[in-house]
Amino acid sequence: MLVRYYGPLLGLVASVSLGLAGCGGDRAAGGPADTLASSAKPQVAAQKAEDDRTDETLWTWIGLAKLPSHKNQGPRTGTLVNPVLWEAAHDALKFAGISSEDPVTGLLVTKWYSPPGKPDERLRISVFILSRALRSDSLAVTVERETRNPGGPWQKAPVAREVPDGIDFAILTRAQRIHAVRYREAHYGQ
Repeated sequence: MLVRYYGPLLGLVASVSLGLAGCGGDRAAGGPADTLASSAKPQVAAQKAEDDRTDETLWTWIGLAKLPSHKNQGPRTGTLVNPVLWEAAHDALKFAGISSEDPVTGLLVTKWYSPPGKPDERLRISVFILSRALRSDSLAVTVERETRNPGGPWQKAPVAREVPDGIDFAILTRAQRIHAVRYREAHYGQ
């Protein structure tokens, strides 16, 4: 009795699946169309890999949930390093050049920098990001200052308290702008 009701349905499913299986087969190599198709395969495969959305669910597909943004995830940092502060520190210190960096621990050190018009003075800035929070106490800035007499050796010199505070303020201001832009893009699509 089941065959009488489901037999035609099983025959239809089998014929459709066989028909679809025959559509994806490879042709014998050698023709000009095959050469063109084989040269395009790596590009198509690479594009398909970028277009795959493996984290998409039924809810995101019908529009009831949102996918996390893949465009603005920021730099890869350690679990205790705020990526917005990390990017802001890079932006704020690019004038001096970066000597060493460790995004896992949150340490960023600049090269020795001589301010314009002061060739006998140099500064090196170290930034340490202390937590994942986007707050002023998540950031520690130290500045080393050295001076020398013309032609003499470099000697340590004191640093005014306003210098590290100003760098700290510049990094936090830049972080605030980066965070605002990402928030706007994530929530309003702009």
